[in-house]
Amino acid sequence: MSKNSTKFFSIRQAEKLMGRRYEVMRRFGPMLPQDEGRIVNLKQMTNGYALVFAARQRGDASQYKTALLSPREMLCLREIEMNEPVDLLIACGEKFWHTPEDLIREINVMGFSHRLPSKFDARRVRKGASRVFVGHQKAVMRIGKGALDELLAYLQSVNDPLVTRVLQRTYTHLPSRFLELPSPLRERVFRKFHITFEYGIFGYVYASAATYYLKPNEKETPAQVTERGFVGVRAKRINEKIVVDNGEMILNPITDEVPE
Repeated sequence: MSKNSTKFFSIRQAEKLMGRRYEVMRRFGPMLPQDEGRIVNLKQMTNGYALVFAARQRGDASQYKTALLSPREMLCLREIEMNEPVDLLIACGEKFWHTPEDLIREINVMGFSHRLPSKFDARRVRKGASRVFVGHQKAVMRIGKGALDELLAYLQSVNDPLVTRVLQRTYTHLPSRFLELPSPLRERVFRKFHITFEYGIFGYVYASAATYYLKPNEKETPAQVTERGFVGVRAKRINEKIVVDNGEMILNPITDEVPE
C-alpha cells in the first residue's frame, strides 16, 4: 500500500504488478470467479493510483471487460504462474525527460533502456515478445476551458517565431507540443484554458534483453544474477560533448570507444 493512502497504489507498486496473469477468485464489478486477465493500465486518483484489470468476456473472446483495482480488490485475484512472456511498466520521470516527446526522441535515436530493481526476475522477459509500457507524469492533457481548436487558434495569433516553430514541429505525443511552448506564454495559456496534466501510459517498446553490467573486478556474471535471467555485458564509457544545432541539444561522442 502507498504511504499516503490505504485505498490506492503507488507508481512503484503498479510497476511490480503490471503485466502479470491473474485468475479471479471472488466476484467484483463485472468479474466472475475463474475469469483470467491482466492489469493493463492505471488511473490516477486523489491519493494514488487504481489499476485497470481486463479479462475476456465469456462466450465472446474478442470482447473484453474491465474493472478498477484497489489493494482491497487485489485480494480477489490469484497470480497464475505462466511460462509466457511478461510485460513491464516503467514510470519515466520529469527529471530526465521533461515531456513524453523528449523520451520518444531519445528512443528514435538510441533506443530505450532503463534501470531495473536489483531483485528483478527477468526470466520471463523475452526479446520481441515482452512489451515495456512507458508512463510519464504529464502524458495526459486536459483542457478545462474551451476546446483544442480554440487553443490552437489562439497560439496561431501570437506573433512569435518560437511559438510558430513549436506549432510547425511534428509531434508523436501531441500534448508535449504545449509543454514545449516558451515561457511565460506557456503559463499564461495554461491559466487561460485551465490546462492540466496527469500521469498516463503513452506508448510501449519491445524488450530486447535484460542486461547486467559487469563491475571492473568481475570476470563473469555472478551465478545469482544469471539465474534471474540477466545477460552479463561489459561496456566502456564514451566521453561526450554538447553541440547546439538550431536551438536543439545534440550529444556527439568525441572518442571512438564503443561498448564491448
